[in-house]
Amino acid sequence: MAEVEKPPRAALYVDFDNVFMALLRWDERAAYAFGERPDAWLAWLEGREGGGAPTTRRTLIRRCYLNPGGYYDFQMGRAVARYRQQRDLRNRTYFGEFRAAFVQAGFDIVDCPPVAYLKNSADMKMALDIRDALDHKTTFDEFVILSGDSDFLPALARLRAHDRRITILAQNTAKRAYLAAADIVVGLDDFAHDGMGNVAIAQVEQTAPRPDYQRPEPRAEAPPAARGPDLGALRANALAWLREALARSPAGALRMTEVGSQITRTLPQLKATNYAGAGTLGALIEEARDPRLLMTGPPSRRWVFDPERGPPPGDLPPGVEDQPGLPPEVPAGAEEPPAPEVVAEAPEPLPAPAAEALPDAEPPAPEPMAEPAPAAEAEPEPEPEPEPEPEPEPPSREALMAEAALLVRDLLWGTRDNKGLAQDLPAFAPAEIGFVLNAIAARQPLDLQDLPGAATAIAAEGASQGIHVSAREVTAVLRWLLRGFAKLNEAPAPDAAAQHARRLYATLVAAVRAVEEPLSETEKEALRNWTQAGIG
Repeated sequence: MAEVEKPPRAALYVDFDNVFMALLRWDERAAYAFGERPDAWLAWLEGREGGGAPTTRRTLIRRCYLNPGGYYDFQMGRAVARYRQQRDLRNRTYFGEFRAAFVQAGFDIVDCPPVAYLKNSADMKMALDIRDALDHKTTFDEFVILSGDSDFLPALARLRAHDRRITILAQNTAKRAYLAAADIVVGLDDFAHDGMGNVAIAQVEQTAPRPDYQRPEPRAEAPPAARGPDLGALRANALAWLREALARSPAGALRMTEVGSQITRTLPQLKATNYAGAGTLGALIEEARDPRLLMTGPPSRRWVFDPERGPPPGDLPPGVEDQPGLPPEVPAGAEEPPAPEVVAEAPEPLPAPAAEALPDAEPPAPEPMAEPAPAAEAEPEPEPEPEPEPEPEPPSREALMAEAALLVRDLLWGTRDNKGLAQDLPAFAPAEIGFVLNAIAARQPLDLQDLPGAATAIAAEGASQGIHVSAREVTAVLRWLLRGFAKLNEAPAPDAAAQHARRLYATLVAAVRAVEEPLSETEKEALRNWTQAGIG
């Protein structure tokens, strides 16, 4: 009997701070999942499925280098901040909180406190450990380095000289020489999407102990004398001020720079509360979702405008943008200057024409002055009727469906069902969700003990038809149907796919209602169309 070939022996080195910040620029949920779910992406790196044996590589050394005092403040109102609020955690997330998750995944943690401003010692320690591993009694076939730092280029050259396979995690901005030194390059988006399957929350059992980590206490500050401002009321006041300013503007458009300078004078609490928790004035306007408050232009020359009053500022006639319509700035404590008086000046009399000298002629007798006829008032020319503005095209049905699926996915992000399983919703395109529901109905009855096997078969069938859905995403849809009490282990009805679509819609709406984020009627209709897309 032929001996089964074992996967290569590998040593894994993770620069936590570097990878976390790189993922943060890609998606904050992926960055948080990287720290909270190392077991998920480690299984992907090793090619393990369903808790089986590694097929891609065996990581015999697993080391994570992190700065326990490093932290990040997630933006308030977004998915990670809401998730941490549900778990009674502070929004400021220290990297040391993820230590327990990495220990439970079999990692050795190497503390790398900063040795200089914004620079820790992870690079040096990783390079020394990689060099020591070359002389280890266990000959490692592969070195996996999760760090986008090109400072490791000399270490990669040494590994290549010792005939070791090199796998690196690379960002889009990685140096070409750094990429050329590796045998296998794992893209950042592949690592975030495939490695964690878009699962950006903990899926551990509820009985698992929570990390017992004592966060560093902030510097002592004087306790607040009164309760903080009402952020909801502050946002409403800011938006009301902006609407009034747009109403005074002749063209219904204002420069964001002028708005930002004056709105903070009127409402000084905006800056003190980081724009009522939105982070920026632009984010506050976007989160309001007011169809009469739209923004256009690059960040350095951005405008806010009312589309019902006029076109975007790029289409305004010359000179209109110079009339912002904002109230004049008056220094604090100074009175408003009085309006200047206008004095009408009498017109100067025109000089009388000189009379020509006539020989031997008496001057003519003066004629009686006739009363001047009143000047006829010029009739104003009729103003040309403005051309009707083209109405903006409403978003397409497909765009509304995709937006509804993304909205529900974000609202349910971080929630779990009564079995402790994450309520993840893949934001499939309409054609993809229709294919998945039809494929599930075609394979009934299913073995509920082998749902991953059915999901893998459906994903393979989709790939053969040019529809790319992962087995993890199909499993998430199967779980949603089971939450809606679908009898997947029974023979299908003639309209089983349509029944699955209706059941999926009702279960999603109930789950969103449970997190106190009800959908509007328009959003419900778009979500219903999404679940029923492609159903025969």
